[in-house]
Amino acid sequence: MLTPRQKQVLDFVTSYTKKRGFAPSLEDIRKRLRLSSVSNIHQHIEALREKGYLNKRKNQRRSIEISSAEKLIKIPLLGTIAAGHPIEAIEIPEKISIPGDFIGKHGEHYALKVAGDSMIGDGIFDGDVVVIRKQKTADDGQTIVAIIDDNEVTLKKIYREKGRIKLQPANQAMLPIYRKEVEIRGVVVRIIRNLENGAKDNTLAYKKKVFLDRIRSKNSNSQNKYKRVVLSPIRYAGGKSLAVGHVVELLPGNITRIVSPFFGGGSIEIAMSKELGLEVIGYDIFDILCNYWKFQIEKSDLLYKKLKELKPNKTTFEKIRLILNDVWKKKTKLDPLTLAVYFVYNFNLSYGPGFMGWSSKIYLNDKRYKRMIENIRDFDPNNLKVECVDFQEVIKNHPNDFLYCDPPYYIGKDSKMFKGIYPMRNIPVHHNGFPHEALRDLLKNHKGGFVLSYNNCPTIREYYKEFQQFFPSWQYTMGQGETRIGLNRKNGNGNHVKESHEIIIFCPPRN
Repeated sequence: MLTPRQKQVLDFVTSYTKKRGFAPSLEDIRKRLRLSSVSNIHQHIEALREKGYLNKRKNQRRSIEISSAEKLIKIPLLGTIAAGHPIEAIEIPEKISIPGDFIGKHGEHYALKVAGDSMIGDGIFDGDVVVIRKQKTADDGQTIVAIIDDNEVTLKKIYREKGRIKLQPANQAMLPIYRKEVEIRGVVVRIIRNLENGAKDNTLAYKKKVFLDRIRSKNSNSQNKYKRVVLSPIRYAGGKSLAVGHVVELLPGNITRIVSPFFGGGSIEIAMSKELGLEVIGYDIFDILCNYWKFQIEKSDLLYKKLKELKPNKTTFEKIRLILNDVWKKKTKLDPLTLAVYFVYNFNLSYGPGFMGWSSKIYLNDKRYKRMIENIRDFDPNNLKVECVDFQEVIKNHPNDFLYCDPPYYIGKDSKMFKGIYPMRNIPVHHNGFPHEALRDLLKNHKGGFVLSYNNCPTIREYYKEFQQFFPSWQYTMGQGETRIGLNRKNGNGNHVKESHEIIIFCPPRN
C-alpha cells in the first residue's frame, strides 16, 4: 500500500511522462511537491521501486520509468515533416509503439518525425515525433500537417484570412506561409520528445511554452487572454501585470538578456528574470524609485526591518507623505535607506497607487501590510539589476541587446488614455513633456530588436507603422473611471470597466 506522499510522487511521474514522453527529473518532482531537498525524493522513488511501481535505469539523467506499463499500440511512422521550410512529402513504412491513451479510442493515427525549429514556441523541437490524427479539416489555431504546392509537407498552425490561408510558425524569427488552398492531412494530438532533446527543457522557447500555458486564462467569459502575473513587491500604476503573457509570447527564442529603459514597477521584467531565467538590466530616470530598487535587490532584509517599525495608519502615512514632498522639492534630504523605506511605504499604501498620492483605506490594514512587507523581505531578484539612467543613453549603450520598452503614455490630443480619469501626472518624470519622437527615432535604428508597449492611438500607430502591431485587450482595475465618469460613461450596458487601449509593437533582432 502506498503512503499519501508516495502516491503523489507516482501520480506526478505518470502524468508528466504521459504528457511529455519522458520522465521528470528528481528536481522536477521536488519543485512540484514543494519538498525541501532531493534526498527526500530519493527515498520515495526507492520505496516505489521496491513496491514494483517504478524502475530506475543506471547512468541516465532521467532514470525513472513506470514499470506498470500500459498497453502499447503500434501506429505507422510515415517519415519526416518540416517544422521549417516545406520539404518533399515522403512515406516510409515503419511502425512505432505508443501508449494507448496517447490517442484515445477514436480516429486513425500516424506519426511523423520533426525536422526544423519553426514550432519551438509550442515545444516541438527538431528530432521530436508528432502523433497525428488523420482528418481533412481543422479549426483555426490547431497545428496541422499541410500539403502545399502539390507535394510539399509542413507542420504549422492554420488560420483562415480573407481570400487566403495562413500557415503560422511558432517561432518569431520565421515568417508565415500564405496560400489560397491547403490540403490538410491531420491534426497534431501528441508530441513524443526525443530524449536527446532533454537539454532543450532549458531553452527559452520551452520555458516560454511552459510559462504561457500556466498563466493562460481558463475563464471563457474573461476578455483577458492571460491571467494577472504579480511578482513585483511594489504596487505600480499601469504596471502591466495583465500584459506579461502578451509580451513574453513575442520574445525571440535566441536571446539571453533583456534591457528595459523604463523599468518602473518591473512587472514584466521580473517575470522574464524569474520565470524565463533571462538576465534583466533595468533602467529608469526616477531616482527615488531606482534608490528603492537598489535596496530591494541588494538589501531587502534592511527594508523589511525598517518597514516593520512603521504602522499602517493614516497619521504615519500623512507624515511620510509630507516628508517625501519636501524631498521632492529639495527642501530636505534623507539617507538612502530611509528614502527607500518611506518611498515604498507611501507608494504601496496609496490610492492608485501613486507617489505622494492620498492614502487608501484598503491598504491601511495590518494584515495587508504584514503580507506586503513579507513580500518585500522574501523577494528574490534572480538575475536582475536596476540603475538610474535616461532612456536615450540606455538605448545608445545597448545597440545589440533586445529591449522591452514601456515608456510614458502619449497624451496628445488623439489619445484617450487619461480622459475621464485622474491623470497620474503629479510627478513630471511620468508623462509630461516626454520626447516620444526621440524614442521612435532611436528604436527605428536599433539593431537588437524590441517589444514596445504603448497606449493605442493614431499618432503611435503612425510612428511605428513599419513594425508589427498587436492590439491585446484586458480588463484594468486601476483607473476604472474612464467608463464611469462624465461624458465617457457607457450608459445602459452595466460595463463600468476601463478598457486597456493598449498596443504592443514588435521588431525582431536585425543584427
